[in-house]
Amino acid sequence: MNPGPPLRIVIVEDQTALRLDIENFLAQQAGFIVIGSCATVHDAIVLIHSTKPDLLLLDIGLPDGTGFDILEQIPAQMKVIFLTAHHEYAIRAIRYGAIDYLLKPLSEEELKEALQRVISAQPLLQEQIAITLHTFKKNKLQDHIALRSQQFVEIVAVKEICYLQGDNGYTTVFLNGGMKVVTTRNLKDYEELLSGTSFLRTHQSYLINELYIRRYHPKEGILYLKDGTQIPVSLRKKEMVDKYFKWL
Repeated sequence: MNPGPPLRIVIVEDQTALRLDIENFLAQQAGFIVIGSCATVHDAIVLIHSTKPDLLLLDIGLPDGTGFDILEQIPAQMKVIFLTAHHEYAIRAIRYGAIDYLLKPLSEEELKEALQRVISAQPLLQEQIAITLHTFKKNKLQDHIALRSQQFVEIVAVKEICYLQGDNGYTTVFLNGGMKVVTTRNLKDYEELLSGTSFLRTHQSYLINELYIRRYHPKEGILYLKDGTQIPVSLRKKEMVDKYFKWL
């Protein structure tokens, strides 16, 4: 239960039945209050600037544009949960910015879990919005990524990530210079998100930035990074890693 004042919510969704379902659902949830709803980009921008909500439930596909058009014109000091049945590259952009989202058709249980997450989440950083918009508009990989921990969101350059280590649904991201961030995403999420970049999955628990590899010992099944860190290469990944070094 939310111990503070209720989160003030604006719903932007062009499917009338779904919008009403969400409103009715929220009316039964403690700690939340719907202060407005609408179905278009134009109406959403007017409503958001007049009511200044704490949280947006934001559809992507709208009659006069997209949820990203709205994201571009809102102040950063609010929280956002995207509602989408949209294309993969839209979801990729949202994930790059570490913004929460739910896939349609919506599940009440998933919506309830997302609302509980958002209670303790911080409002979006301007950098999160910028990363998301750039990735969506260009439909290409960003050079920065948002890392969401339980306490904060850290914006880092992808090239500064040395390696990632997964453990029980969490991923520790090790950065050049010794800093690390424990994130609330699993390693497979990052593998998908960083596909097409310089990252190599060498083990069930490790994703390595090729830029930081110094040496590979195939007989030992160990990669050495430039800072001396030793990364294991699993038997399942050994053939792929061998081929990678063969074609360098």
